Formats: sequence, C-alpha cells, structure tokens
Amino acid sequence: MLLSVKSKSQVTLEVLQDNNVIFDFDKIQEYINGITYMNAATLKITATDGFDLYVGATTTNIGFWDVIQTYSNIGNPPTIDMVKLQFRNTNSTSQVAGFFDLQDESNPTYIIGTAVNPDPVINCPLNGTNAPGDYLADPGCYKFKVDLRIVPGFTYQSGLYYLEINYSAVPDL
Repeated sequence: MLLSVKSKSQVTLEVLQDNNVIFDFDKIQEYINGITYMNAATLKITATDGFDLYVGATTTNIGFWDVIQTYSNIGNPPTIDMVKLQFRNTNSTSQVAGFFDLQDESNPTYIIGTAVNPDPVINCPLNGTNAPGDYLADPGCYKFKVDLRIVPGFTYQSGLYYLEINYSAVPDL
C-alpha cells in the first residue's frame, strides 16, 4: 500500500545576518558584564497557513560549543546555554519575553507555536502571528530582530570556539 500526503502549506523564512557573528572577549569587563550583539539577525516570514518558528543549536558534542582551539587547560568547556537570545518585533508576538538560554536543536525553543497542537493564541493586528501572512504586508507580526548576548564569566576554558544557531520556520501541521 502506498500512501502519499501532500501539504499545500508553505512557509518561507529569510534570514538576514552577517555570515559570522564574532564575540571577542579581551577585556575583564566583557567577561563580567558580557557582550550583547543587537540585531544579529533579521527573520522574515511568509506563510500560506499556520506555522511554527523555533531556534536551536547544532554542535558536535550536544550542549557544548565546537572547539577550534583551546589556549589553556584550566576551566570548563563552554556550554551553549551561555548564549542568550531575544526575538523582537513591533507587535511583541514572541512567546518568549526577553532574553532566554539557547538550547540544543533536539529540544528547541519555540518562538511561535509549539511542537504539538493546539498552539497558543498569539494576538496580532489582523490575525494571529502563527496564521497565514507575510513580512511585507505585516512586518509587525512576521519580521523579527534577533539579539544575542554572552556573559562568560571566568569559569570557561579560554580558546576559540564555534556555534551554529539554526532558525526554523515550518508549517504547523
């Protein structure tokens, strides 16, 4: 028996950002107070039906940054939750207010929608944010700015590390 299911729902996510966002900690105050990179990415969504928007990190060793080079044997490997994200748009439709800890992609943070139905209702003028729409007609609901913050403190091993952050928008099936 062959079963074919086709969905007419389409979601397009356009991510605008620099190829690499670099956090360079070279002053004591930066280790203590951290560095915030405002507008690190802009997400533009177009959806023909309901959708979910979520974020998670992909690394070789789940929960930890990928090591390029270490400069010392002292300290702990940096964890992905030291990265804080904030999603903002004009109508404040993110389900997560303020900065939150980055999680692994296997357990992502949902900005719009959920992994299971029903999704929470998100009020936005004209319709809910996880309803059909697009960033051109309604940027206040479908265009997000992403801010990143890292406050490492002094417990992490000094070195050069890499972290891939994945933004995903998928049909809400």
